[in-house]
Amino acid sequence: MSGKKKSLLQTTMAVTLVIFVSKAGGFLREIVMTAYYGASAEMDAYNMAYSLYYVPVLLFNSCITSTLVPLYVQLRHEGPARRLNRFSSNVVNLFAFFSIVVSILMYFLAGPLVRLTAQGFFPEQQRLTAELLRRMLPSLAFIVASIVLSSILNAREKYLAAQLTGFPLTFSLLIATIGFSHSAGIRALAWGVFVSGILQVAILLPAMRGLMKYEFSFDISDPAFRRLMRLAGPAVLSMAVNELNHMVDKMLATGLPEGHLSCMSLAYRLITFLVGVVLVPLETVTFSRMSIRTASHDERGVGEIVTQCAELVALVILPIIAVGAIMSKDVIRLAYMHGVFSERAVGTAAYALVFYIIGVFSFGMRDILNRAFHACQDTRTPMLNSMATVAVNIALNLLLVRVMGVGGLALATSLSATAGAASLLMLLRRRIGRFMGRRTLEELLKTGIAAALCALACLVIDRTLPPARGSLGSLWRLAAGTGASLAVYVAAAAALRVRQVRVAADMVRGRLKR
Repeated sequence: MSGKKKSLLQTTMAVTLVIFVSKAGGFLREIVMTAYYGASAEMDAYNMAYSLYYVPVLLFNSCITSTLVPLYVQLRHEGPARRLNRFSSNVVNLFAFFSIVVSILMYFLAGPLVRLTAQGFFPEQQRLTAELLRRMLPSLAFIVASIVLSSILNAREKYLAAQLTGFPLTFSLLIATIGFSHSAGIRALAWGVFVSGILQVAILLPAMRGLMKYEFSFDISDPAFRRLMRLAGPAVLSMAVNELNHMVDKMLATGLPEGHLSCMSLAYRLITFLVGVVLVPLETVTFSRMSIRTASHDERGVGEIVTQCAELVALVILPIIAVGAIMSKDVIRLAYMHGVFSERAVGTAAYALVFYIIGVFSFGMRDILNRAFHACQDTRTPMLNSMATVAVNIALNLLLVRVMGVGGLALATSLSATAGAASLLMLLRRRIGRFMGRRTLEELLKTGIAAALCALACLVIDRTLPPARGSLGSLWRLAAGTGASLAVYVAAAAALRVRQVRVAADMVRGRLKR
């Protein structure tokens, strides 16, 4: 095994640990919020308000992270340091200004925006949604500034520091829920979102020492910034496709029975937890490395990184998909059945989870392939692909929601993601040459066979064990099902000599020898 492969796996595992702690805290946050508020009309209003608030966050995040990292790497490669420092300060200042303008516009247009996107809500529920949105918006500038600082840290390969921004939201919402829910109700959550934006900037400033000397630069005509903006427009849509699809899902879910939108959102949050813990660390590390390869005029190296990513994602994700889909009710019951969350809501959320989780491999590969194009400073190709993906998702949503409800909305998202990932792979092969050839396909097939055996073992255990009563019963069922299924999976993968299993084993043996 090469040193580069060891380094990639080791760095990814370190970032994964930090993100896991962050996401676990976020998961605890969701459990506490669900216990206090349940799947209520007020919680539907908060979820819709946060979705609207998150749209500009998502767009700025897609714009900045997809373009700033490769440009920063290129400028650092070319030098001098003063130019790089001025560019960084300029990006912080300009994007903070843009976000303030967006916040003001959304503040005054909150009512029409809510009426447009939540047409299934009652008028009182729409007014509450608009009020919550207005309380969140002032923190947008802080969130955008933290995105810029995190991207600079990632470009300098300071991955761990950049992942600290996941903690303030959890801390703020837990305090708001536990300390102020009785006095302020659902409005406490909006104030928690506001405070978290300020904390995100504060937590990153110590890590920026020595990397950037702030200047009051406000030069929109800077060639590097203009280059960033030219790349940004297409990048926004290509990286925002997951959330855009989910936003469409939510719009259609407002016409379903009360609580279904919240149940679907809770299922989707489990998916984002899974993606955040398993896939985001890999995407974060490989994006910087793909940008470095591109700056060194080695686009073939980008294909090698994507190939390794595909094998790693398949190895980790496929057994999780198998267990999560088969034992979906136990997953939801363990995660959310606390306080006023009912067994009926468990069934609705589990139904959505099944159809979301089958698309996780496609979600991850699509994002990695998008990053590969962005590292090559090609944002137009993934943009066109994303437009087609969103169109497919909307068409499938309209078709499937009538017969499958929230399950149809989730299935449409998974199917459209699979189509998008497959087309991106073909387009990238056309751009940089052949990669992920026969040997890679053989590795993926072997991993798939091991995952099928894992699913079979999980299905047998699920049918054998008695039904769970409450979250504690689901914990024991999941522990038994996951433990036995993963044992079968690891044994099968080792027997089939899956390449990434050997990579991990070599790394562990190397650590033990030290």
